[in-house]
Amino acid sequence: MVKRNQLFCIPYAGGSASEFGDWQSLIGDSIEVVPVELAGRGSRQHVPLCDSMEETVADVYETVMSQLNGQPYAIFGHSMGAIAAFEMARRIHRLSECPPPAHLFFSGRNPPHIPRREGVPLLHQLDDDAFLEEIVQFGGFPDDLIEHRSLFRLFMPLLRADYRVSERYVFQADPAVDLACSVSVLYGTKDHSTPEVMAQWRRYASGPCTLRAYEAGHFFIHDYREQVVEWVRSELLGTLAVSSGTTGKHEKSVAE
Repeated sequence: MVKRNQLFCIPYAGGSASEFGDWQSLIGDSIEVVPVELAGRGSRQHVPLCDSMEETVADVYETVMSQLNGQPYAIFGHSMGAIAAFEMARRIHRLSECPPPAHLFFSGRNPPHIPRREGVPLLHQLDDDAFLEEIVQFGGFPDDLIEHRSLFRLFMPLLRADYRVSERYVFQADPAVDLACSVSVLYGTKDHSTPEVMAQWRRYASGPCTLRAYEAGHFFIHDYREQVVEWVRSELLGTLAVSSGTTGKHEKSVAE
């Protein structure tokens, strides 16, 4: 069997590997989509939930290392998953146990050095009713789950744990770590960010950085699923073509 280039996909808070279940059919045969199942859900529901970003990254690292096939690979992360992807790449750089990713996709999350917006409460510290209301307004959950609040409450411990991991994350700068790859950044125009802020992701990689905006909120990866996957495919294949010397250059661009 011919080994394909791999795309590891890390979900957002409350998400699971199933969020990327149809990406393989959309992306085509040239790339193998490898959804990362975080602890405490899906096929790993009996694994204890992680309590920090450090634990999450260590867990993701072991998962990815066990599935690398020796071909060039990329990492995609949305929201909390974007920070996990970033810290995962830094861990790979520090440990030098395998080649670095050829490409990184940071989706729906400000760069790690950008501080939280003032006045925004830490959601994981809210009581159940307030937490539930904030989460519902944020969007991204099936209507039938939202309508049956009793079922939603069963899902809350996992969701609250993920928000605790995400909201307690503290970026530690390390000038010695330069992610030697290209970067693609995706965001929603109705989310809490701006092109100027999202463009600052480029400071963490030595390769080109491209931005792509979608006319939607935080969960644009659902609203524009086919377009997102196609752009990811195009970006990754462009990077691989450059690295193999089959094309002249990979231009930096900003799309809206």
